[in-house]
Amino acid sequence: MTISIPDTFIIDNSEKYIMSIRLWPGGLSFSAYNPHETKSYIFRNINFDKKIPYAASLKEVFFANECLVWTYKRTYILSAMSHYTLIPGKLFSEKQKNEWLAFNFTSQEKHTLSNSTGNKDVKIVYDMEEDVYEFCSRSLTNPLYVNNLTPQLIVFQKQSQAEKFRHMFVVMHENAVDISCFSRGNLRFVNSFIFDQPDDILYYILYVWRQLKMDQLHDQLSLTGDSSSCSKLTQSLQLYLQSIKQIEIPSEAYLMGGEILQAPMDLILLSVCGL
Repeated sequence: MTISIPDTFIIDNSEKYIMSIRLWPGGLSFSAYNPHETKSYIFRNINFDKKIPYAASLKEVFFANECLVWTYKRTYILSAMSHYTLIPGKLFSEKQKNEWLAFNFTSQEKHTLSNSTGNKDVKIVYDMEEDVYEFCSRSLTNPLYVNNLTPQLIVFQKQSQAEKFRHMFVVMHENAVDISCFSRGNLRFVNSFIFDQPDDILYYILYVWRQLKMDQLHDQLSLTGDSSSCSKLTQSLQLYLQSIKQIEIPSEAYLMGGEILQAPMDLILLSVCGL
């Protein structure tokens, strides 16, 4: 589980880089870039053996790759494998975040975290396996923990602020899909769904669209994911919705280099969302 890195990326210049580790159910993704140097983005992906406990695989990767524990300008841990819930900003309290999560999910043998979503009216509360959280906190220098929905909500909110019609954003992962809806910058809906078959995604999109009474002719749908899956899903959706397009990678991300195009959308958005 060794991560190959460029010869120019060394411990002596690591403090100039922003490093992100994305934790997802099937493994770990690593990225690093120098915000003052174009085409410096590095992206690597490692798949774990699902028969081995996740924390054990994580430790093995860290021990095999010294670059993960170098000192960086900033270090993010992006969690794409957690339960989460959204709390109105007026009701949110750090002391009560465990209670909010426990209200929606029965198992609370985990560490509870929270993020701002870029909207003062909404906070996201989520969990992480305690042994994973403790290991990352112990191994890394002042890591900033981020739920993978956080950069999505920040960027999509900004994109929808000046739009006349409502906008649904769909981000597909390996076996899950994130759906968020905005009306002129105001969050109207967000949820994540596990799917077994690609047709399940079509059902979830149209179900949410109907529940929110979105307009089939004027409201916008944007989606991203595996290109083949997006193409097939778009063909099916065109039978029901008028305005469908791909979620575009922010223009400033292209300056970081070609490898950023290999990264999942939430990791790309983390690099440009301003956290």
